[in-house]
Parts: sequence; C-alpha cells; structure tokens
Amino acid sequence: MDRQTVIQTRIKKFQAKMEEAGLNLAVVSRSVNVFYFTDFNPLNFSMASYVLIPVKGEACLLLNAIRGPRSNELSGLRNIKLYGKWSDNPSVAKDAYEAIRIIGRSYQLGKLKIGSDLGSLTHTAYLKICEALEVKELTDIGGLIDDEKTIKDELAIDRMRKAAVIGNAGMDKMIAELRAGATEAAAVMEAKYTMQKVWLEKFSEYDVTGFGSPEASIQDMLTATCSSGVRTSYGAESARNIVPAKGDLVLPIIIAKLGGYSIENERSLYVDHLDDYRMKVFETVIEARENVFRAIRPGKTFAELYQEAKTVFERNGFGDFLPGRIGHGIGMTGHEHPSVAPAYKVPLQPGMVFTVEPGLMSAKFGGVRPSDTVLVTETGYELLTDTENGILKM
Repeated sequence: MDRQTVIQTRIKKFQAKMEEAGLNLAVVSRSVNVFYFTDFNPLNFSMASYVLIPVKGEACLLLNAIRGPRSNELSGLRNIKLYGKWSDNPSVAKDAYEAIRIIGRSYQLGKLKIGSDLGSLTHTAYLKICEALEVKELTDIGGLIDDEKTIKDELAIDRMRKAAVIGNAGMDKMIAELRAGATEAAAVMEAKYTMQKVWLEKFSEYDVTGFGSPEASIQDMLTATCSSGVRTSYGAESARNIVPAKGDLVLPIIIAKLGGYSIENERSLYVDHLDDYRMKVFETVIEARENVFRAIRPGKTFAELYQEAKTVFERNGFGDFLPGRIGHGIGMTGHEHPSVAPAYKVPLQPGMVFTVEPGLMSAKFGGVRPSDTVLVTETGYELLTDTENGILKM
C-alpha cells in the first residue's frame, strides 16, 4: 500500500465532487480533514494548517514555517508550502492569509467559487480568507468531506485493525484487573500500560497522537476509563480510585487511536450478583445486540439497525429508556457520520466502520452498554473488537 498514492486518490475523488458542486477551490482547515488529505498531523494547532485543493491541479499543504522539517519527513502530500518565519525554513509569505492569496492566484482559476469546512473556522479567519481570495463568501464543504470519509479505504482499514489489536489487549487487561479486585483507576492505569507495551512491540512506526486544538495538543490517544454503580448511566465519566461494590454494574471503556484512526471497545460487567430487574436490563441489551449483529450486511440501513434494537427494548418493557442512537461512525474521530439512529436511512456499504452499542442507561438502575467496532464487508461484517463479551461477571 503506497501512502502517497492513497492520498492522491482521496484528493482526486474530492476534486470530482468539487466539480459536481461547482466549486473551483477548497480551503480545508479542520485538523482531521487536513489529515485526511495529507496523512500529516502537525501536533500543535496554535498556528493554522490548511490544505488548498483546486478543482484541477495539484493540492497544497500550507503550514507555519516551524512545521516544515517535520512535514517534509512525514506528509503524504508532498506539495508543501510554508508561511511565517522560523529559522532557515523557506516561506512563501509572512502570514497564512497572504500565503493563501499567493497560492490561490497561482492556480489561475478565474472567477472563484470557494469552499471551506466552515465549522472549524473562526469568524475572523472566515473574513480574512474571503479578503485574501477576493470573494464575498465561502461555501460550506464540511458535509462533502464527511461523506468522503464514510467509506474507509485500504489505509484507514489497516490502521483500524491494528488499533483494535492494541485496544483489545487493553480491555482484556482492564477486565482481568477488575476481577482481581483493583480499583477503577488502578485497572485503567494497567490497561493504558498494556496498550503502550503492545504499541511499542508491534506498531511503533505509527504515532498514537490525537487531533488537538489551539489550546492543547494530544500526544497520547491510547485511552481508557471505567465507571461503576449509578455512574455507568452517565455516558462519559472519569475513573475513580474506588473498588466497584457487590451488586454494581461496571462499564470499562477503551478508545485506541493508531496512525490517526480510532476504534472503540466497551464492555459491561456486574459484581458478584444483580437483582432481577437489572439482570433483565442486561439480558435485554444482549438480545438487542444479537438482533443488530444478525442484520448487519450491505443494503440494510442504519435506521433499520436501530429498529432491530428498539423492537427488543420495547418488547421487554424498556420503551421509556430508548437511546437516541445505538452506534455511530468512527475513524479519525471517535464519533463520525452516520449515526445508527432512526433518521439515518443510509444503506450500509462495504468499507463503512461503525460502533454497535445498543444500551439501556438510567440513573434508576445504572447502565449496560457494551460497544463493538465493526467493518462492513461484502457479505456481512468483520468484528474488530473481539474481546470477551456477553453477560460478564466479576
């Protein structure tokens, strides 16, 4: 698999979409979208990074000059331009907007209709890009880029399979530690260490960084957390230095990112025993999961998968606790388009990757929500997160 070829294929596919939309230049600014078209993560986002894509011609990665040496080593898009001043790194302009003006003019596109992923632009950046390119407005292309990322290519799938190897090892370790009597926080610490070791031994040619913001960079996205008791209904929670009590539900969570691509692995357990009501909750969730997995194949819609779980929940008396969705796309970010929800009548296609996590969660009884990451294949699906599952006891 040639990385530069993959990047050029992505760009050419997007240029065809631009032509259909009547756009002749795209100014890509969101960090994950810059990565999608370059396979480069600048790590520090305090100075803006862009990809400029003409409807015809060669795309360009535009970075602050301090990022020059690193991008020359690591970027899959080889046409790199720099702005600003840093050491002897060659620069085309004093700031990003002047550089955008110079590069935009070099494409000789005539009257411009320009698109940008507007959700990531500040109002000031929007106005300055418009001024630099002498246009009155920018068209939002965030949705067009999201559509391109929905079906994963060979590079993305390969990295997600490898991320799953790391994440599965972390989950196995966290469950083992919890069963041995560890606190939530101690089990999480051991899971993180296990993932770091697997990365070091098997996949250290890839980074495990995330996509940060102007406020902070994310150096490590081999992450874990755990909750127990009523906190399993919170949806998102930090681990505490407490031992789950007898009768508690427990929710360990792993998110592992490798080379820019994430997987999600969540499991539900109980400690020693459950009362009859919460055992019914657990059994209902497992039944709903089985229904959903039996339905996964190309042609089925995400809305139909949701209905498979909803039918079980309602039949078993849990209609008042229906989740808004029972899964979501996943890839460069932990939550991507589309959702496994009633409104998403999008048919499944080979190459799509999403989570399956029908759950029941309430402050009245806690939460049961095991989550798996699956890849749609020509005939069904491939389960990436294949750690122990079912009604798990501690």
